[in-house]
Amino acid sequence: MKKQIILIFIVLIVSCNTQKTEFGNAEISQKVSLTNISELSKNRTDFDNDTLKIIEELHLDLENKGIYVESEKIWIKSFKPATELDSVWKKMNGKKVEIIGLYKAGKTGHLGLYNGQLKEIYYIKTK
Repeated sequence: MKKQIILIFIVLIVSCNTQKTEFGNAEISQKVSLTNISELSKNRTDFDNDTLKIIEELHLDLENKGIYVESEKIWIKSFKPATELDSVWKKMNGKKVEIIGLYKAGKTGHLGLYNGQLKEIYYIKTK
């Protein structure tokens, strides 16, 4: 009996500590092709209102929330509708992520410093 209680306790601890690193519709990842940010920076308007898949490092600071690669910056306002959990921001900050969302070209974000925005996030996963 004592061994069973210890086993149950261990299982509970492990299950509580498991951090989910994937949110949203995973099936969409197979349907959307990868967009390189350098392609995006050449002509942002070609991608306006398209669903994009990007793999880059995610930066989530006080007023700077997005993906940066050299001079190309994409603003991310929230992770909705993939997830509504605010705790996700802290878990993914500074990590390389696969992110799929609806892209809107044009100046946006903090002080208009971003060249576009992922308005809706359909899927996000840490790499």
